[in-house]
Amino acid sequence: MPRTPSLRSVAVFVAAGRALSFAAAAEALGLTPSAVSRRIADLERELGVALFRRLNRRVELTAAGIRYIEAVGGALDVIERESAALRPPRRQTTLRLSVLQSFASFWLLPRLAAFKQARPDLDVEIETSAELADMTDGRFDAAVRFGIGRWPGLAADRLFTTRVFPVAAPTLLRGDKPIAPAALESTVLFDIVQAPDLWSQYLQGVGLGGYRPRRRRSFDNVQVMYEAAANGLGIALAADELVGRHLMSGRLIKPFTNDPVALRQSYYLVYRKERRDQPALRALRAALLGRVR
Repeated sequence: MPRTPSLRSVAVFVAAGRALSFAAAAEALGLTPSAVSRRIADLERELGVALFRRLNRRVELTAAGIRYIEAVGGALDVIERESAALRPPRRQTTLRLSVLQSFASFWLLPRLAAFKQARPDLDVEIETSAELADMTDGRFDAAVRFGIGRWPGLAADRLFTTRVFPVAAPTLLRGDKPIAPAALESTVLFDIVQAPDLWSQYLQGVGLGGYRPRRRRSFDNVQVMYEAAANGLGIALAADELVGRHLMSGRLIKPFTNDPVALRQSYYLVYRKERRDQPALRALRAALLGRVR
């Protein structure tokens, strides 16, 4: 009795026959084009008939190939449909995020807690790092980055407009007046290494573009920088989204009366463009961007 061809080989043939492309079938199945070609060659040898005509830059189904795909293609669809119907539904989908540690603590985690209550079927795992996550290897579904919103090959959703203002410990400054160079000369201005131009943007925004701070100190961690400010060691720039709890507790105050200044940079949720409409990622984007009813 003739041996029945393997289901895997038939599936490869159907994918290639419907696409009329070995390369497209390879991409859809997670194989190399040469592996697809070998599978189909083995199937043709087993059946004793050519299923494709290999032309210069394309392939065509032979008469036997057309007959075979019409028969086995429908059968394969039934197998896949009935197999999916028998499997128990997946109870949970996991999304993996790469996030700056300070941003996770101050802004993201409270929103993820609310998201988990609204969508218990979706689980979000976060990995904190100061380094830019590699979004090409598929290890992360999305990441949060600080910048101007342009990263090659990635889509970016701005989470909020970043408007900054100086913050300090109440024991360091109690100005309650517009910012002035004399107040800044008496203390240290804190910078963040990843964005050293924030003070220049702020000073420009409040009409002090010509002022050059005399004493500055850089940090590579925003959380540590705010702790240093809360302990009276200097002045930092902050946004309400990141220091709201410190302001409410009184550990940090706004020593000057100037309005906040909008930065060129902001925090963005970034992801590969082809994943934009993935249902789980779409739900998370809606939650973080405030589009959930």
